[in-house]
Parts: sequence; structure tokens; C-alpha cells
Amino acid sequence: MKNIILILRHEFITRASKKSFIVMTLLGPIIIGLFYGTIFLISYSQFNDSKKVKVAIHDPHHSLNFQMRSDSSFEFHFVEDVAQAKKQIGEETTDVLLDIKNKTGDSVDVVAKKSLSLTEKQELKGLLANQYFNNRLGERGLSKASLDSLRPRIRMTDQLLTGKSSGTEMKSGVGYFGAFIIYLFIFMYGVMIMRGVTEEKNNRIVEIIISAVKPFELMMGKILGVALVGLTQFIAWIVLSGLLIMVLSVAFGAEHIDSQTVMQTQQQIKHVADSPFADIMGQLQSLNFVKILTGFVIFFFGGFLLYSSLFAAIGSAVDSDTETQQFMFPVSMPLIFGLIIAQIAVFKDPDSSLAVWCSMIPFTSPVVMMVRLPFDISWFEIICSSVILFGTFILVVWLAGKIYRIGILSYGQKASYKQLFKWMVSKS
Repeated sequence: MKNIILILRHEFITRASKKSFIVMTLLGPIIIGLFYGTIFLISYSQFNDSKKVKVAIHDPHHSLNFQMRSDSSFEFHFVEDVAQAKKQIGEETTDVLLDIKNKTGDSVDVVAKKSLSLTEKQELKGLLANQYFNNRLGERGLSKASLDSLRPRIRMTDQLLTGKSSGTEMKSGVGYFGAFIIYLFIFMYGVMIMRGVTEEKNNRIVEIIISAVKPFELMMGKILGVALVGLTQFIAWIVLSGLLIMVLSVAFGAEHIDSQTVMQTQQQIKHVADSPFADIMGQLQSLNFVKILTGFVIFFFGGFLLYSSLFAAIGSAVDSDTETQQFMFPVSMPLIFGLIIAQIAVFKDPDSSLAVWCSMIPFTSPVVMMVRLPFDISWFEIICSSVILFGTFILVVWLAGKIYRIGILSYGQKASYKQLFKWMVSKS
């Protein structure tokens, strides 16, 4: 145990003191913020700077009654001559021609110089369908406004028996975010362990280390040390992100505070109970943060330790990064499968049989159980899943230790599944 702690400390200090780790820890929240901010700005600029598509409509049956309302994306005008409209498309004064073939309007030819995007085609189809619908309502003495007045507008607030908001949207978002972080860190730092082991093996440094400590102690020290590095970086990102948000809120908020803003705020407080902000706050109050944070730490460590032992075993068995690909795929598949289950089955029904069983299977439970945690699952399920997870880790680390013990000192021999199996069952 003393040697494991010694190696753990060495791994943590060595990796945490690297300039790359310090830079990424400090700049990580800013880079992530800039990444999503850039995506938002690009989406916003694309939405606002979108060029109107000029659409010519040839309607010889007068099925639209020369009525087609333009919007922010399309500008419509009617033409009598198809050949002239096609000529305008060639001259780029018109972008698209809609040639309506029958009175009912269910057969339309689209002519364009360039292919329409899928979004533009769907929007055009929807605008045509709405116009035909409105025209047919008018023929029957009805209007869209009168029809809409009959349609009830339902505002649904879902609550639990305790009176608190169920917070389905917030729970789904928090659960999936936590699951994705676990998934990301397992891969990122698991691969780091694998490459570190391979480099030490190729540099023959491990031969000196093995003379002082047992191979199992070396492997466990590395796994625990890197796990602590990953958790440290994650906690640092959370703290720095919170501080960054506070600083930006103060910096941008203080410049715009005046007496008029204060008066407007006072007026808005009267209506805050019906605002989306109140709904968000209600959903936040429905979260059991103690259970979520406790579960996150348990399944972060459990999942990381389980997969890191497998990555360490792979690193010890191969001599180069290119050889790791044949072993990475089967090891990674259960974790990827767990993320898919989290997206499909859990969001549809967090208490379904598939979700419950996948949250108990140790190779998928770190991701699936994290998504289920915000949905008030029992502590009994959490304890059972964590016991199975850490029990499997002990078994896997024992088997991985046998591979590590032999593979770390094996050179020039290409590893295979058959060879790994022999190492696991070997008693020597």
C-alpha cells in the first residue's frame, strides 16, 4: 500500500505540475465558452443574414388565387410564362420556380439553378400547405383566426405529490451533462494512462521501476494518480467557470444599471411567478444535489478505475500506438453503447427495464446511472450499482494486473487476444 501511495503521489505531482495541465486547467472554461459562443454567433448570423429566396409561382389553375404571403426567407411572385421564369432563373433574377400541376396543388415541380437545401425545401412545402389550407377555409366561410380561437392553449405545469416541480427538462439536461463528462474523462485520461505505460515500456524505464515495486502496485498507483489528476481538473473547471460567470455578470450588469432599469425590474417582479425564470428556478429546486453529486463522484471514480485498468493492460501488452487499435474498439464499445442507451432509453423512460439493467451492468453503469440519478431513483439502486461496479473493478484489475505483470516486460512480440488470455490464466 505504501508503494501505491508513493507512485500515486509521483504521478499526480508529475502530471499536475506540467505546463500543459496548468494551461488547460486555466484556459479550459474560456475555451469551452468561446467554442459555444462561436457556435451561437455563427447560428445567429446565419439566421439574421440569410438571403431571401426569390420564388416564382406558375399557377395556371388559379388554385392559390394569387395569394402567397412572403416571409423572412422567401419572396413570392406569380408568373404566367414558364419559359420566361426559367430564363430569369438563368439570369439569377429569380432563384426558384414552382410549377403547380393541378387544381388541388398536391403536384408541384420545382425548378432551380442550384439544388435547394433540405431546410428550404421543407419550408416551401409547409408554406404552400398552409396557404392551401387557409384558402380552403375561406371557401367554406371560415378563417384561420376563428379556427385558432377554438384551439385551446394549454400551459402544463407538472408536479410531484410533494408539491415540487418534477423538473423533467432540467433533470434530463443535468443527468446527460454529468454522463457526458464521465464519458469524456474516462476516454481522455484512460488513453493517457495507456500511452504513458507504452512509453515507459519502450524506454525501458519500467525495468528499473519493477526492481523496486511490484507490477500490480505500479499499475494501481498510475491509475489512482491519473484519476486524481482528472478529478482535480474537473473541479477546477467548475470553480473557474463559476467565477468567470460571476465576473462577467458583474462587469456587464453594472454598466447597464440605472434608475429606469430598477423601475422596470420592480414591475417585472410582480409577474415573475408566471415567467420562464420562475419555472427554471422551480426545476432547480426539484434537484437532489446531494444525491447527484455523491453519485457523480462514485461513478466517476468507479468507471474511471474500471476502464483505466483495461487501458493500462492494453498499454503494457503492446509496443506502439498503432497496435492499440485492435484492443481499443472492444474495450470502448460498452461505454459508447451506454451513452446511446442514455440518449434513447433513459430520456424516454428512466425507469424502463433496459435503463435499470444497463445502470447495473458495470461497463455501462457509469454513464447510464448518471443520467438516471436526477430522477430521484432510490439509494438502494445506487448502492447496488456501485457495489457491482467496484466489485467488477477488483476482478478486472486483478486480471489486468496479470496481463500487466507479464506484458510490461515483453518486447518484440506482437500481442493477440490469444496471448492475452494465456497471460490471464497463467499461474506463474
